[in-house]
Amino acid sequence: MQIRDNGGMTKGEQLLDEFRRQRRAGDPSLSEEDRAILIRITMGDLADEFADSLAAISEADPFLGGGPDEDED
Repeated sequence: MQIRDNGGMTKGEQLLDEFRRQRRAGDPSLSEEDRAILIRITMGDLADEFADSLAAISEADPFLGGGPDEDED
C-alpha cells in the first residue's frame, strides 16, 4: 500500500479539490456538438425557449416556488 502526503487535507477537501479540477477542465464526456447545443440553449437562439420552460417547471413544482400561495386557506 502506498501512502501519499495529502498536505493535511481531509477526504472531503480532496474530493472538492478534484471536483474543482474537473470543472475547470470541462466535462470530457461532452462532445463539441453537445457544447454547441448547450451554448445555444443558454446564450443563443434557444435561450428564450429554455427560460420559458424553466419558468413553467418552477411554477408547476411546489418545491421550486409553485403551488398554492401561503395566503390562501
